[in-house]
Amino acid sequence: MAERWADPNLGDYLSRRIASSVGHLKKSSFSPALAYGRHRGPADALAQGSLRHAAVLIAMNYVDGQWVLPLTLRPMTLSHHGGQICLPGGRIELDETPLDAALREYEEELGIAATVDNICGELRQQYVFGSDNRVHPMVITAQMPDSDWMPDPVEVDEVVSLPLRTLLQPDSHTVVPKSRPVRQDGNIVGELAFSAPAIQLDNHVIWGATAMILGDLAHLLH
Repeated sequence: MAERWADPNLGDYLSRRIASSVGHLKKSSFSPALAYGRHRGPADALAQGSLRHAAVLIAMNYVDGQWVLPLTLRPMTLSHHGGQICLPGGRIELDETPLDAALREYEEELGIAATVDNICGELRQQYVFGSDNRVHPMVITAQMPDSDWMPDPVEVDEVVSLPLRTLLQPDSHTVVPKSRPVRQDGNIVGELAFSAPAIQLDNHVIWGATAMILGDLAHLLH
């Protein structure tokens, strides 16, 4: 049997795994030390039904005998997740399904519409504190574009390809130190240091919600 990262029929297998995993996934192994409860979101927003919803797209392309996932490096100028590696995605509009939004944002950010082969399903939702969104991770298999990516320079500095093989290899998993400012009355009065599990991809480090989502994908493929 082919390795998962090289199996051309992976889409069918993953669809079955996602369908059978609903409600059964354990805490992500890529949860940062400050991630307690992030999958739920603020209690008051949950009670009021006022959470904002967004969708991201895990689009797996089969290239040269293996699966690869396009990710985006966000410009430092962005107020949310600047300088981070993220999955293509954004807010779900009122008339959209999570998949509709994920596909639209994918095309807007990467400049090329996804040619979908298989809609595999939705992974566990994650609440992202930085942008105050509950994120719906949608998974598809798609054909690799014939032309180069044409990323939107406002939202994307670089399109980064993550081989599925790298995601599934334990030696690509690491831990990185992170910190957040502590504010009081609008002033920075200290710093909170913590550790975050991450995925090392060449000179890039993938951590936070993106790593947690990819960690769920990896769990289903092991």
